[in-house]
Amino acid sequence: MAVVTRRLGAWVACALVAVACLCVGSVPARADDTPVRIASATPTAPEPGTLMPGNEIKMDISIRYGLDGSGTDTLDTVEVTIRLSPWGLDNDFQVEDCQAIADTFWSGSHPDFKSKASLSPVSCILEATYYREARHAFYSMDESGHLQLRAPMEYFQQMADSFEKGSITELSYYAPSMVNGHCNFETSYSVIDEPLVANAHYNGCVWQSRQGTVIPITDEPLLEGDADEFFTTHKEGTVGPFTDLVAPVNPFTLPTPEPTTDPAAGSSTAGDSADGSSNSTGLLIGIGAAIALLLLVGTGALVIALRRRH
Repeated sequence: MAVVTRRLGAWVACALVAVACLCVGSVPARADDTPVRIASATPTAPEPGTLMPGNEIKMDISIRYGLDGSGTDTLDTVEVTIRLSPWGLDNDFQVEDCQAIADTFWSGSHPDFKSKASLSPVSCILEATYYREARHAFYSMDESGHLQLRAPMEYFQQMADSFEKGSITELSYYAPSMVNGHCNFETSYSVIDEPLVANAHYNGCVWQSRQGTVIPITDEPLLEGDADEFFTTHKEGTVGPFTDLVAPVNPFTLPTPEPTTDPAAGSSTAGDSADGSSNSTGLLIGIGAAIALLLLVGTGALVIALRRRH
């Protein structure tokens, strides 16, 4: 019975993903994508407006809840996709361009996080998948089952501001199964409380700048609603508050190291100065003693010479 229930849950989750795809159009073929390496080193935040000068970069962001059955277990996930596209250029992104973007914004690792980057024929694509408690960076649920859903939009806006001409042009957020849902900001279009099989419901909100809609750029909740029976029964989510994003590492939140003087070097310098002064004094004393000795010897020699003449 448990196997049948889990299969039903997986089937409904697939249905949710399929509906999401229908709402935004077909997913483009990815056969020609070139993988880009993900670095584990701590990134350095770029100065605003310094990346890819002269190029206009548009960012489309998609967040959706799904399933990952690539491992030994089937895990519920939050999936983030950022598609960065050069606009109005004769030349598309090169692999080196996408690599530089991934090194800057998509670096870092965590046991409950998986990321990848790739270069498509026209875009640099950053993808992240969150598992288990790491998903609470995107949703909170209280004991009554009330859900709030958010995205790290402040960080995404910092990414856009790093380009000389960068902007977020689309944000789509497809919620887990819930009822009484609503979008907290004016949308270009939305689907709310759409009934599916097994008492599941579909909710999605889309913001598009080309439709004249303002893209939310704060970390305030984007959607709210009440977890329905499907969400709680199949344990897609757990009760808990929002948590910090575990990865990728946000270079804009890293402390800037302050310039400091090495105490050992300072002591060494002071010591060198003291030793130098001491050595100079000793040298002067030695030279003085040698001169005095020469004068004494010279005087003695003069006295002896005078006596011999007499």
